[in-house]
Amino acid sequence: MANRDSDRAWRIWVLVIAFAALFLTSCRADFTAAVDVEEDGSGVVRVTAVLDRAATESLIDLSSDGLRLADLAQAGWEVELPEERDGGTVLRAQKAFGNEAQFSEIMDELTGPEGVFQDFDLVIEPTFGQLDYTITGTLNPAAGFKSFGDTELEATLGRSLADLAADERFSVAEENFSFTVSAMLPGDLPEDLSSPNAQESEGQVRGEWKTTLSDSEPVAISLSTTRRSATAQVLRGIAVVAGVLAALVAFGQLLRVVASSQRRKPPAQKNKQIVDALGAPVAPAHETLQTNQVDPEGVADELATDPGHRVVALDGMGVLYREGNDIGELLVPFARQYGSTASVEEIRDKAHRLTLGRMSTAEFWQSIGVLGHAESLDSAYIAGHQLMPGVVKYLRRLRDRGVRVACVTNDSATWAMKLRSSHSLEGLIDPWVVSGSVGVRKPDAPVYEVLRRVTGEPPEAILIIDDDLDVLDAARALGFGTRWFNEHGTRAEARGHEVWRRFDILDEEPTPEPPPPVVQS
Repeated sequence: MANRDSDRAWRIWVLVIAFAALFLTSCRADFTAAVDVEEDGSGVVRVTAVLDRAATESLIDLSSDGLRLADLAQAGWEVELPEERDGGTVLRAQKAFGNEAQFSEIMDELTGPEGVFQDFDLVIEPTFGQLDYTITGTLNPAAGFKSFGDTELEATLGRSLADLAADERFSVAEENFSFTVSAMLPGDLPEDLSSPNAQESEGQVRGEWKTTLSDSEPVAISLSTTRRSATAQVLRGIAVVAGVLAALVAFGQLLRVVASSQRRKPPAQKNKQIVDALGAPVAPAHETLQTNQVDPEGVADELATDPGHRVVALDGMGVLYREGNDIGELLVPFARQYGSTASVEEIRDKAHRLTLGRMSTAEFWQSIGVLGHAESLDSAYIAGHQLMPGVVKYLRRLRDRGVRVACVTNDSATWAMKLRSSHSLEGLIDPWVVSGSVGVRKPDAPVYEVLRRVTGEPPEAILIIDDDLDVLDAARALGFGTRWFNEHGTRAEARGHEVWRRFDILDEEPTPEPPPPVVQS
């Protein structure tokens, strides 16, 4: 059934060629396939056939059963009614695609594997801060009329199109059959590439290529564009600088340890002290900080009023949003619901790449076997995320007291933006440091440097609240304040970080202790 539908679909070209093949001398037919690609890799292919008056006068009646436009609709094409223009006829149809593979399938439907339109591909490659789009293909007129064939069509006409074209009574001129491909891609032309067939306009590039059946050489189609994110480029620069600075700081601290040791010890022990400085274990920080820990139930009010912290930076999953294990609790079940058979490890690996900005959400869904329009899938997936109870009241309380709130999260840039929009958090949290935008994840040091720079505050003025102890360990080593958000966390497990359990205890009154029992004498 699939092959039959495909045959019917590409009969749009068989149809118009058949119309034009039944003409008298000097008839003309022009065919155009226009491709529009959106930023997420979806788009539409629009096909137009323009027949002149002479060709139209010899057409088979469009209302007959000989050539049915309904075949195209059954194969997913949106077909417009034929339009009369200057005595001629204009036929239009279009079909949408959701990803690169579907685009290639649609282009194959136009004339079949041996027809004029051959080997069309769309490739979208994400790199940090940009997306690279490339469309390639071939217009090959060499096959001529013989490439347009269909058993039902030949039965209707009584002979093949190639035989009709060779009939001296018709005098068909192959130069009167033109084929054009136009492609519109988002972005700009790369600085190191130029294309004589391309024109740039308002963040888009349009290319056009043309041939006729009389041409002897195929026309190669190739167009590449790049769409850059200025914000991501700036943040990446910050992250790179932060990484260098973090390495320099660590190296400087090591030198100070070695130098201090050398001053205290005789010269004969220098080599031994260098080895000790590099390899000696460091005492766990919680051994020295344990005595400073506050009661977990009393931290909530302190977080809102502590004068030493001018910025509170919340984690996303597990702190701002309820689901701490978002991959296991949300992403994997969602993928299974939409037909994915990828392993949990594969989904986790692809999600890791997504949260580093190395692929788009459209590529992510396709890579784990979830089919559909990326934007619709994104919206359906983020709808399953819920805010942590009490967090909105807490954010408003901080805002009223002049404390800035930031969010530092390992997440897709697209998903993070949709989440904060759907939960109306734009006016309560700013800035947002999202791994998918900056290209690095917590607990790597550059993330914290990005936070410091975008807030303009030193580490000691920033309090980081996270449910991941490794993240907090890294933040504390750089001088940030830390709180471990864990509803069931204990001091023994907290590695010296203060424990905070819930947002919704802000307005709870302490429960009075019951009076002592009365002892009957």
